[in-house]
Amino acid sequence: MIVHAHPDDEASQTGGTLARYSAAGFRTVLVTCTDGGQGDGADGVKPGHHTHHPVQTAARRSLELGMSAVALGITDLIQLRYPDSDMPESADDIAPSAFSKLDGEPLVRRLEALMHEYQPDVIVTYPANGLSHHPDHIRTHELTVTAFGRIKQAGGFRRHRADVTPAPVRTMPKLYYIAVSFSRLKALRAQADGVLEPDAWVPPLEIGVDDDTITTAVDISGYWAEKLRALSAHASQADAAALLRVLRLSGAEDQVEEYVRADPPWTGRKREDDLFAGVVGTS
Repeated sequence: MIVHAHPDDEASQTGGTLARYSAAGFRTVLVTCTDGGQGDGADGVKPGHHTHHPVQTAARRSLELGMSAVALGITDLIQLRYPDSDMPESADDIAPSAFSKLDGEPLVRRLEALMHEYQPDVIVTYPANGLSHHPDHIRTHELTVTAFGRIKQAGGFRRHRADVTPAPVRTMPKLYYIAVSFSRLKALRAQADGVLEPDAWVPPLEIGVDDDTITTAVDISGYWAEKLRALSAHASQADAAALLRVLRLSGAEDQVEEYVRADPPWTGRKREDDLFAGVVGTS
């Protein structure tokens, strides 16, 4: 189960991972928290412009998300459709009805219920800074971690595993945070300098983490085409289009997606290459 904030985050940040595990026969559950209504509107119109219509933008982005999910082979797509918060200069400018401003308790309960329903072995979301410092990303982290904490406090999921024991057993999911190492981020920015306009968005260095912080690197070289196809589904979004242009130039050595294992805590041994490492019933 991967919990994201907006349509297109699934493709840009975790698309290869989703495609890889879907192809391997794993059930992949994508939860997208907001409707993306503060994204680029028709003809690239930005939020705040008098011709920008959040409802129409959200409808278009929902369709794009559906196409992306097909490209990645996602088993279950769950759209919570909370209002997008946008990323204004001041938090005071965010509408009270926006996702990042809503009362957290009902949102946590909804996520917790989804976790109980699907009983994932692995849960993935953003780190505490939201990776990009976007208020919706930060809120997604907070809600997911709180819901995970309640699952952990309850002792995990109660499952019937006849291959292990005839009696029900308790299982705990693993929790990972999406990450980008400084070395990969610098390489990506160097590629962007060669293909994008000077004013185009590129991932800022602030989202990177030290290379030795990365605990898990998933090889997605066999699923690069699916990742790019999913990203291209979000054609209405300028940022997604810019990233697509950059990623098309990436060499095989860059075709990984990186994570930090948050729970159980990383012990400092050899870096993982599989989110399901150590999960009972998987190889």
